[in-house]
Amino acid sequence: MSQTKQEQRIADARRRFARLMKFAAAASLVVTALAFLWFRHTGTPTPLPFIGAIAIAVVGSLMLTAALMGLVFFSSASGADEEVDKRDS
Repeated sequence: MSQTKQEQRIADARRRFARLMKFAAAASLVVTALAFLWFRHTGTPTPLPFIGAIAIAVVGSLMLTAALMGLVFFSSASGADEEVDKRDS
């Protein structure tokens, strides 16, 4: 089964988006671990609700940022931006 050029662009953009999200997930987990190591090193008390709040905040904000940035790249790479330009003219 042969893919059209547009389908190939979309498939490539999806693979890059998935790779970006995997990298962002790994990076956010590393940053969260480093934050907890810093708290431990400085002697900051870390009750369970504090740990949960920090983990949700760090992972959530980094993943949201990566997803929004990735969607901009996905839109450009998949050719969706070009389709909008064609409709306007």
